[in-house]
Amino acid sequence: MDTIVAAATKYKGTVYALPAPARHHNVMWMILELMPEPIFMGPETQGFITSKGVFVGRRRAAHIAVKSGQIEKPQISNHLLSEDVW
Repeated sequence: MDTIVAAATKYKGTVYALPAPARHHNVMWMILELMPEPIFMGPETQGFITSKGVFVGRRRAAHIAVKSGQIEKPQISNHLLSEDVW
């Protein structure tokens, strides 16, 4: 069964991720350090990496985390936060 293993952000077609217990802001700081130009990232670019190595958005990640038993329900609506899983 697929589980959630890392917070991730998709930027300009590339997925950046850091292992748990890193949070999305840690991933964004890493991107800022790597990119010389100013960047903008909307909430739709934030997600997670699954145990199968796939990037999924916050909604899909919430579904996976509940189905796999990692969490009972997300803290906020139907969007997964890294704080929900670690």
